[in-house]
Amino acid sequence: MKKLVVLVVMVAVSVWTTVAFAGQGKMIGTISALKMRGNGAEMILKDRKSDALVVLQVRDDSTMEKLKDKKIRVGDELRIRFDDASKVIIKVQKTAGC
Repeated sequence: MKKLVVLVVMVAVSVWTTVAFAGQGKMIGTISALKMRGNGAEMILKDRKSDALVVLQVRDDSTMEKLKDKKIRVGDELRIRFDDASKVIIKVQKTAGC
């Protein structure tokens, strides 16, 4: 009985983690262009692996502050997580060290 409960819990956890992270994309890329649009922004990045251009939307306040303060600019290399369906950025981090 204990083995069955453990098996069910393990399957439930693995299914939940697969569903929770299924819609996220990750990439490392260099900013090619930035376009400020009202209370949001549009970032065009060149993917480091495939050299393809990817257009992503910036809507969160912390990333917008970094753009306005010029902490993130054209030419910077970034590590990004974004929503695959809507192409909205979730997390931004510079790849350069201190």
